[in-house]
Amino acid sequence: MKFLFHVLLLFVFTTSFAQKKHLNIDSTFQVLKVQINSSSKVNKLIDLYNKSIRQHEINEAIIQEALKDAEKIYDINSIAKCYNKMGVSARYNVDYPKSVTYHKRALSYLNQTTDTLEKIKCLNGLGTTYRKLNLEKEAFSYYFQALKFSNLINNKKSIAIALNGMGNVFINTEEYDKALYYFKKALIVEEVLKRKRGQRYDLANIGEAFMLKKEYDSAYIYYNRALSLTKKGRNAIEKTLLALLFQKKKDYAKSITYYQEAIKGLQAKKNKRYLSNSLINLGISQLGINKSSLAKSNIDKGLLIAKSIKSKENIMLGYNALVSYYTKQNNYKKALQSQQLATSFHDSIINVASKKSIISAQIAYETDKKDKKIQKLAVEKAANLSKAKRNYKRMLIATALGILGVVFLLTVLYLYRRNTDLEMQHKNVALQSYMLQIDELNSTIKSGSQLTNKELQATFEKYHLSKREEEVLALIGQGLSNDEIAKKMFVSKNTIKTHIKHIYEKLDVKNRVQAMKKIVV
Repeated sequence: MKFLFHVLLLFVFTTSFAQKKHLNIDSTFQVLKVQINSSSKVNKLIDLYNKSIRQHEINEAIIQEALKDAEKIYDINSIAKCYNKMGVSARYNVDYPKSVTYHKRALSYLNQTTDTLEKIKCLNGLGTTYRKLNLEKEAFSYYFQALKFSNLINNKKSIAIALNGMGNVFINTEEYDKALYYFKKALIVEEVLKRKRGQRYDLANIGEAFMLKKEYDSAYIYYNRALSLTKKGRNAIEKTLLALLFQKKKDYAKSITYYQEAIKGLQAKKNKRYLSNSLINLGISQLGINKSSLAKSNIDKGLLIAKSIKSKENIMLGYNALVSYYTKQNNYKKALQSQQLATSFHDSIINVASKKSIISAQIAYETDKKDKKIQKLAVEKAANLSKAKRNYKRMLIATALGILGVVFLLTVLYLYRRNTDLEMQHKNVALQSYMLQIDELNSTIKSGSQLTNKELQATFEKYHLSKREEEVLALIGQGLSNDEIAKKMFVSKNTIKTHIKHIYEKLDVKNRVQAMKKIVV
């Protein structure tokens, strides 16, 4: 009873946690949808879409919203990223023609950008999709391009992915030694990166190549190495590989054990493709030890899942497994029916794929004008941005020059004012140096050499001095400064400076002492 309570509690917790994650993605999506369109918003939507994939809660509306916003702002790079993601999703949904269409559209946009890493992802994506379509020549070509660009930017992770893809092409063509060459090169790169996930993938691929060569002991070593790098609860795929290995060796008991362990993990991860494959293969192994009823149940379950996801390989595997089952039951009629279903379903898949190819071609044709328009608008936008940047720089330069001009003008005015003040100070210093001479002149004037008022007036008239200038000159003779003269005459300092300037010009002198000498002597 206590055990059942704990199981129920765990189920409730897991369900509520999954719902919480789902709600979190949806609520974040709703918040992002109402934001102003920008490259930042599109990137956040793409990240959210990736998160929905990781959490097995794929929401296609997210990537569609990202694409719509990217097209509105003519962001070529973001449009390419969206199509790239859509290509990957289409491949996961076993819609390979649509995957090729999306990846190629992404590539057409990426060729106008400098985003080499995204281009490499797109090329690897095209390679994988063409490989799934059994078009090995095209697949190898795209993987090779991805490898070339990866080497150019020295991106080791992308190098390893491209090498693995090339190895898988040779698995398809049953050239296993060539496949091993590329898988082992990829493993060396992953070991340098110390990337366990990549190493697991490489080791599993090497193990598969050895298994297909029927070198089971070597395959077992590499599969076990891959298994040793996985965490408990996350090793379902590695276990399916070991299970298949033991099935090939006709060790059905071990095969069944590994498949049963793998199926638990695959159900938890909701990996339908591997789950359907494992259930069918579990049935095949159970047929090997004559557990026919269990075998039929598992084959049917696997076949049902395979049909739901339209997995060609697994559907064919399921029908062929039923052929073996009915043959063991001596029910040759149903065995023949299963064989016919396998053949007809194979033909229907080819027909559906052909139709999808035609539809994809039509979509590509119809959207070609739209793509060109978006690209043209994007180019115009880039040109406008470039022009705006140039204008902004010009404005900054003009502003800077204006500020420098104002600073220069203020500096000149300051220096001019300072120079004027220095000149006046110099004149005052010169005046003080002549004070003794002035005193002597005054003494001379007082002792008998003084001019009479009539003579002094005649001198003033001789030099055409105005009344005010005469007053200023008289006060200069008393030794008063400019400030003192200004206060005494109730005028400004600048007015006194002007009077003094006129006096100097009329007397043809340069300072006060010379002026006094010219009047007195």
